[in-house]
Amino acid sequence: MESSHPGLLEHLAVNGQHPEFLFLGCSDSRVSEGTIFDALPGMLFAERNIANQYNENDRNTNAVMSYAVESLDVQHIIVMGHQGCGGASAAVGSPPPQPWDTADFAVQEWILPLRKLYAESDRPEIVEYRNKYPGGDNVPKPTLHDPVLRAMVEENVKQTVSKIASSQLIEERYSNSTKAAVFIHGLVYDVENGVITNLDVSVGPPGIHIPPIPFPHRKAPAEVFTVQSYGP
Repeated sequence: MESSHPGLLEHLAVNGQHPEFLFLGCSDSRVSEGTIFDALPGMLFAERNIANQYNENDRNTNAVMSYAVESLDVQHIIVMGHQGCGGASAAVGSPPPQPWDTADFAVQEWILPLRKLYAESDRPEIVEYRNKYPGGDNVPKPTLHDPVLRAMVEENVKQTVSKIASSQLIEERYSNSTKAAVFIHGLVYDVENGVITNLDVSVGPPGIHIPPIPFPHRKAPAEVFTVQSYGP
């Protein structure tokens, strides 16, 4: 670090952090913010949980987001899902038989919003999978290349972006025209090839132009970029 970016650590230690981005991603060990963006220290303020979810009643995530937006003045909130997400897969498959132990209960309670998403989504891949297993009994967990899992990953990111945008924190921010704009973006990372896809669900304050996502990403199959460093 010192040889490739001399003085960076000392600068951050003396001057503090001023990240432009809040990264909300999954806890999966393959998809940390440093892995995805090859990020340097001071670039991304981060929060990670199973299946990159946001719930206003989750004190931890809400505290992280509040601090990032109001104290650090981040400009962009990046919601990053990933293909092969175990949380999304578990939400599609049948739950483990009861009685649940402490670990089962914690996980199953956490993925309830995803189970609701699976049950109510009208996305064709999800509807097809539901129809394949009517009644919801003995539903297998989908794997990496199953269309239903890829659809769930994307729809979950869209749902998280929507929840953040409609949260009290962001609504209050957007109602105050004296404060800097905050933009929310939904991306998906492919664990097989490192490609980032923009789901085109970005949100910003009313009447404010939403800038392009400041990371390399794919908007169509023909436009594939590799992840690179955006550090100094």
